[in-house]
Amino acid sequence: MKRHLSALFIMLTYSFSFAQISGTVVDKKTGNPLQYVNVWIKNTRKGSTTNNYGEFKIEFGKIGDTILISNLGYQEKELLANSINQIALEPKEIELEEVVIIPFKNINTEFIKSYPKKGKVTELYYNGYYSLARYYPYKATYSKYPFIKNISVVTSNALKSEVTFRIQLIKADENGKPTKTLMSEYKILKTKKGKNETFVDLIDERIQVPKNGFFVVVDRLNLDENKFSNKIAKNILQPAIGMESKNMEPNTWMYFGGRWIEPKELKNFVGTAKNIAVNVELTD
Repeated sequence: MKRHLSALFIMLTYSFSFAQISGTVVDKKTGNPLQYVNVWIKNTRKGSTTNNYGEFKIEFGKIGDTILISNLGYQEKELLANSINQIALEPKEIELEEVVIIPFKNINTEFIKSYPKKGKVTELYYNGYYSLARYYPYKATYSKYPFIKNISVVTSNALKSEVTFRIQLIKADENGKPTKTLMSEYKILKTKKGKNETFVDLIDERIQVPKNGFFVVVDRLNLDENKFSNKIAKNILQPAIGMESKNMEPNTWMYFGGRWIEPKELKNFVGTAKNIAVNVELTD
């Protein structure tokens, strides 16, 4: 009898330890729920994104795991996970670095192209909850075209309904690594079924190309409505993100769980080190 009770105790302990971690993320000052917040189990690819009501859930999490919560305009927060978590984030000012004011003409343009048209993008980064960031080092020729006018990315969506994803721009440091310095607010975007090219118009923001270069970050959002299942696989996160067709110099970084993975290590995590397909249009 004692053996049976011990086995039962171990099984119950295991099931309670490895369970669904869920909760709500709100603004500490207003109490309002926060949408599209990244919630990670630190240093892992397990995580979630808050929905319209600020709610999240992480399958197969463990009570006592360190949860990392980050969102634009709020202080990053870490805590030990309970089965249900009520998390309040402290607002902070977005620190956008000052730029030198120069004349804005918007007459001539220059393209930094990684793909000629969406039909030429045939390979994709798919599934997995992570962000991919394409690095653009500064070049002397950019002094003639100092403003970022437009960004376009290619995605593929297997669902019948539209899915939501996000793009942001961040500055690089003097070594070409990602910083926490934002160049613009998050761009929340939607893409319909099939392969699509999504454009982000930045002309009104007059964003200058930084001297250390910059990153275009593409975030998939780990929401229930963004998951596709078929006979082969379950809960494949949408959309897939297009790759360059050629093996160019690796400059795509990967982010998950509070850490950046460098291009030279990318293949160890996703099986390829090809750059994501992002086109940038500059103007004078």
